[in-house]
Amino acid sequence: MTDTPLSGRRVLVVGASSGIGAALAKAVVSAGGDVAVSARRSDRLDALVVEMGRGHAVPGDTTIPAEARRVADEAVAAMGGLDLMVYVAGYGVLQPLVDTDPVVWTDVFRVNVVGANLATAAAIGHLDRTGLVAFISSRTVEDGNALFASYSATKAALDQCIRIWRVEHPDRRFVRVVMGNTHPTEFADHMRPELLGSALEAWERQAIPGGLMDVDDVATALARALGLALDHPDVDSPELKFDARVD
Repeated sequence: MTDTPLSGRRVLVVGASSGIGAALAKAVVSAGGDVAVSARRSDRLDALVVEMGRGHAVPGDTTIPAEARRVADEAVAAMGGLDLMVYVAGYGVLQPLVDTDPVVWTDVFRVNVVGANLATAAAIGHLDRTGLVAFISSRTVEDGNALFASYSATKAALDQCIRIWRVEHPDRRFVRVVMGNTHPTEFADHMRPELLGSALEAWERQAIPGGLMDVDDVATALARALGLALDHPDVDSPELKFDARVD
């Protein structure tokens, strides 16, 4: 085993401009790894690399096939290879099903599902059997949150894609990371604040747990777990779950 969980590992984090992605990149560096960070907002990536004191900014939109390939290729060139890709990019919009907006659904699906598949397709050729691809899924798939169908449905679609990746590429490892509520992140910025009160009331009626995890704690735990998986290439770790403890 390595001295630290990700010592010497080469990690690409897609969706690293804020929230869990940015925190995970910092955790990778703290654990001794090399990291390439990607997202559409290049200024955020540049600032993150400066803050970390190391790493590689590779801006791009991985929902576009050519961009996804370029991001993977540039990350590999910068780090000299790839051991782990984590797809963190994702967002959701509060919207009752009766008000279904095709434009909103298409864009959420594009980011949460299509981008994940394109990023994986671009990275998988750079990984050998010891490597990993990890995807941030969501507890909302099981919870069925009112007003949040576009997000939870796309995460359910992502989960199915992960299963198919495993079938189509049995020589690789794919990890589904089931994520509970974290803070501080920018996730709520896209959720239509005028509906947030109604959503919270509905989730309380559904008895959906509302605890929050600190994003840095989550990132540190995730980095350690993925580093441990990399250290044991003959062990499959298909699912990780993170959620707030209930007092």
